[in-house]
Amino acid sequence: MDRLWGLYEHWCMEELISLREFITRLKAGEFGAFNRDDVVGLLREIEASMLENIELKAMENPMLEELKEERMIETSQEIDALITDWDR
Repeated sequence: MDRLWGLYEHWCMEELISLREFITRLKAGEFGAFNRDDVVGLLREIEASMLENIELKAMENPMLEELKEERMIETSQEIDALITDWDR
């Protein structure tokens, strides 16, 4: 999982590719072989981090509070879609 997290940090945080593109390339085997459990675990960790960030930003700026639930739902749906894509 550490290697997978390192790849995510490099490609999504430093090279700035989208998470969707990263998962597509990961599935294609560009970065080696990874099992479903590790990929789903990574995606759930990313989701938890994103949801925590949404909560934090809403607490910092009351104007964002009204958008919080919608953004949290969208985030979870996107992660679920990436997991579904991985399973195809």
